[in-house]
Amino acid sequence: MVRARFGVGIVFTAILALCGCGKDQQVEVKPQGGLERAKVILTDYTKGTALGSEAETFDEIVAEVRQTDPKKADILEKGFADLKRSPKNPGPKARALLKQL
Repeated sequence: MVRARFGVGIVFTAILALCGCGKDQQVEVKPQGGLERAKVILTDYTKGTALGSEAETFDEIVAEVRQTDPKKADILEKGFADLKRSPKNPGPKARALLKQL
């Protein structure tokens, strides 16, 4: 009797496990644009994150933004340069830069 219940339990578990198979959903990942990347970085600075290795990508971000919005690219270029000159406590400068964008 115990073996029969055990066998039925195994079969039932296998059926339940197979019910979820084949229902994979595709997730589309859209790359962030330059302005979105800049806003994420600046938001992190306002939350207390210190200037790190992402500062190496500032020029790349500015170039990407320049293709779509040259005025905002100029603002970003000046703001990023200011952040690089004085990397300690970037929060207030990042907050002001975000308001300009």
